[in-house]
Amino acid sequence: MTVTPNRPRGRPRGTQTRLLHEHAGHLGRHHFAFLRALLDGVELEQAWTRYLAFSGGPSDRRHFVSRLRQVVEAIEHAGARQACAAELAVALPALRALPDFVPARGARQDTLPPTATTSAAPSLDDWRSAQCGASGIEEDFYTQAEWIDLYGEAFGHAPPASASASMPALSPEPAPALSATVHARLAETAHPEVTPRLTPAQRRAVIDALATLERVLAREARLDDETGFWLGAGLPRALARVGVQSLGDLVRYINLQGFRWHRTVSRLGAVRAVRLVAWLVPIAQQGDQAIRDSALRPESDLARLRQRDLAGAPVTDLADLADLTSGTDPLMPVAVPVMDMALPDALSGRDGLFRSPDTNVWGAQTDVQAIQQWLSRYQGQTRRDYARIAERFYRWCLQVRRKALSSLQEPDLQAYQAFVTAPPPDWVQPRKVRREDAAWRPFRGPLGRNSQRHEFAVLGGLFAAMHDKGYLRANAMSGLGRTLGLVKPSIDVRRSLNEAQWSFAMAVLRERPDTPARRRLQLLLELASTTGLRLSELATTRMKGLRQELVDGEPAWLLDVIGKGGKLRTVMVFDDIKVLMARHHADMDAAGVGFEDAVKRVQVPNSLPTTAAGERMAANDQGADAVVPTSNALQDALRAEHLQGWRPLIGILRRPPPRRDLDARGVPFVDRERPAQADRYGALERSAIYGLLRRFFRDVANEAATREGAPPAAEFTRASTHWLRHTFANEAIKQMQPQVLQSLLGHSDLRVTSVYVKAQAADLVRGMRAMPRRG
Repeated sequence: MTVTPNRPRGRPRGTQTRLLHEHAGHLGRHHFAFLRALLDGVELEQAWTRYLAFSGGPSDRRHFVSRLRQVVEAIEHAGARQACAAELAVALPALRALPDFVPARGARQDTLPPTATTSAAPSLDDWRSAQCGASGIEEDFYTQAEWIDLYGEAFGHAPPASASASMPALSPEPAPALSATVHARLAETAHPEVTPRLTPAQRRAVIDALATLERVLAREARLDDETGFWLGAGLPRALARVGVQSLGDLVRYINLQGFRWHRTVSRLGAVRAVRLVAWLVPIAQQGDQAIRDSALRPESDLARLRQRDLAGAPVTDLADLADLTSGTDPLMPVAVPVMDMALPDALSGRDGLFRSPDTNVWGAQTDVQAIQQWLSRYQGQTRRDYARIAERFYRWCLQVRRKALSSLQEPDLQAYQAFVTAPPPDWVQPRKVRREDAAWRPFRGPLGRNSQRHEFAVLGGLFAAMHDKGYLRANAMSGLGRTLGLVKPSIDVRRSLNEAQWSFAMAVLRERPDTPARRRLQLLLELASTTGLRLSELATTRMKGLRQELVDGEPAWLLDVIGKGGKLRTVMVFDDIKVLMARHHADMDAAGVGFEDAVKRVQVPNSLPTTAAGERMAANDQGADAVVPTSNALQDALRAEHLQGWRPLIGILRRPPPRRDLDARGVPFVDRERPAQADRYGALERSAIYGLLRRFFRDVANEAATREGAPPAAEFTRASTHWLRHTFANEAIKQMQPQVLQSLLGHSDLRVTSVYVKAQAADLVRGMRAMPRRG
């Protein structure tokens, strides 16, 4: 029997080199551009960052030297197989004579000059490499400025100066694998000593030899290449976890996810993602699969550019595009809101089939004017939601039915239901983008039953308002909900937390460190679950609505809330929750956040002031400085009273980062002069409140999934702000009359509140068990 000797553990000697030169495709143009940059005197770190950093690997000088050696050895082996001995004889001696080239078994050459602080603290590069090795991330997970800040936090001083610290920052540019002159700008800033052993004639011969080797050995990357063919350092494995196997898959994935695509790939930082996309741009263009603008720039930048373009563009006239009343099917410009288009009379609604001949109270002459008058009833998120539904419905009227909205009949509306159930692909966007983005489409996908119900409820309100205001003679939407099978169901009051679930969630919360963020979260949970406030009310209610009154001889805190439809109601705030509010506001003061005089936007312009000083200041654009002329002491008192009254229930705990903006050339910059705060008094936006609660309940679900005896985790994954409102209502109905609960919840109809009066499932089971059964 033949005994097979044990193979030594680890990667066989020379494997790394073979991985690079085993196929000709592993040598790309970027490898040769990297070598030419070094021959021109570009620093090793700069050349690596420019041409090879996209493929991965630690940002450590030892790694740069190793990659240089691997590239040279790969060229040597591949050139020998392709009979390029003459070119190798010219190029290899010059490459091996580079100051940064270290043979595989030779001593390491370190060109970094020693510094006086090296003995006291490590250099930034060494410390960064150690941190990356310990945490498993790559250097470009943080920017250079962030690494310097982290170094300062660790050692209490800035990192010592080094050769790399004086290197100018490079902005990644597309196609690092192009011609030999791409690195010319880098060579201008390099040290003047450029390979002194070569004469100009010798250097020209080396460059020519490298050009010949590049033509023979290198090939362009293709979209059907596997990611592991070009990328390394574990990135192919991370991409495979999200379904990316080839470069073509990667391009499609980037286009689908957008500019922040790297957040879905583990251990991939923003800096390396930008470098990788820059390398992919020419490859994708050659493969007729271009990377979209939404993946190259943030959507906020694209929105500003689009708004700037639309501001100077003429209004689109559909009559110039095509005759929509004929059999043609023009592609309507989706980037321009359909409400802003100039329409022919046949489609504008001036001659609509059901237009009333009498003057309407809106004074509307066209369908668009009627829609805009109807939308003016609403504001905030409700208006944005209704405008989105109205726009895509109106677009469907023009492009699909080729009718004015005021000419629609009941069969048309039935056809719209079939359309939203299965919209065509050119009406669907693969991911959510801003309205100004060219990739925007009216739908995200087919609408389910609940979404259809909401869609037709909104459109029913539009048609009813047009009929009531005298714009339409008949309402084609009247009673259509039952015909379409879209009757509104009752509220699902089971979407609430029972006692066991609430206790577990609060136990998870108490396990967190006692920080301002945890105290704010506790206030939010307690306040929402004991008052039944809606999400918008949590974000917009101010402290001026809070007052103390005697009830049955005992003081009680009462909060005036302006809710849905502008209705004013009063809820009670428990004393311990009032203490949580005071602690939260003290945290805001300690963080130095809150009132920002330069910010004009206030999230609740229609809130009722509770003091005379508040009324005077609210009448002057809520200005804290707009007070009556009087003594300085009284002015200070009025100002303090105003700021305290307009303070939000839930506020920010840190200043937001500066906003990005674009200059006249479209280049982004950070506008540090313009305040980034969303509310003048530091109120937390409703989207931020919603996100806080959703993240907390996801954390609770994760804890429930790992702890024995915990409530089911699935319920917590669905919990949101409105679950806390249902939790409050389900508990309150056990202690008070439905009329009182109706007032607390701000319901306009007692029938809405009555859904909480239904018998509990436990009561049903007890009653059925007590019934005698026949036989």
